[in-house]
Amino acid sequence: MNRRAILVSTLVLFTASAWAQMAPKPGPEVKKLDYFVGTWTTEGTVAQGPWGAGGKFSATDTTEWMPGNFFMEGRSDFKMPPEVGGEGKSTWYMGYDTDANVYTYDEFSSQGRHEVSKGTVSGDTWTWTSTANYGGQEIKQKMTIKVLTPTSHSLKFETSTDGTNWMTFMEGKATKK
Repeated sequence: MNRRAILVSTLVLFTASAWAQMAPKPGPEVKKLDYFVGTWTTEGTVAQGPWGAGGKFSATDTTEWMPGNFFMEGRSDFKMPPEVGGEGKSTWYMGYDTDANVYTYDEFSSQGRHEVSKGTVSGDTWTWTSTANYGGQEIKQKMTIKVLTPTSHSLKFETSTDGTNWMTFMEGKATKK
């Protein structure tokens, strides 16, 4: 082997080694999302309100880390009362935006909706906020998740037209299988 080939091979090896050492690693904020990995079943109640009579809802979510462990991908099958959407499926992604210092959640449903939420965590409570447009009216939304055990949490989803007065849309409990 000539010197030039040895030099090129050595440079390639050192470059690959340097890139491997510089590869970013998920930070502690990202690791907090580990709680949501697995298969979860959720049951609860949709409250009576402007959206209709309410009733029972259920969902099964399966969540796993994407390669690199920076983002999670989840799939959901859900059943809601007919007046608030009925049955459907969704795919969603969770991660952490280090520039904005917030958790991110993007959901795409079989009902044609795309939800974008920003989240924070304080102790055992996760709070996710978003806005949506229903019938031309902007609605503020808030999902509060309180960790009860390593395999269960409560959830409360609220809506508001002014961001001050909140109305409970649904409440429930999720359990990890």
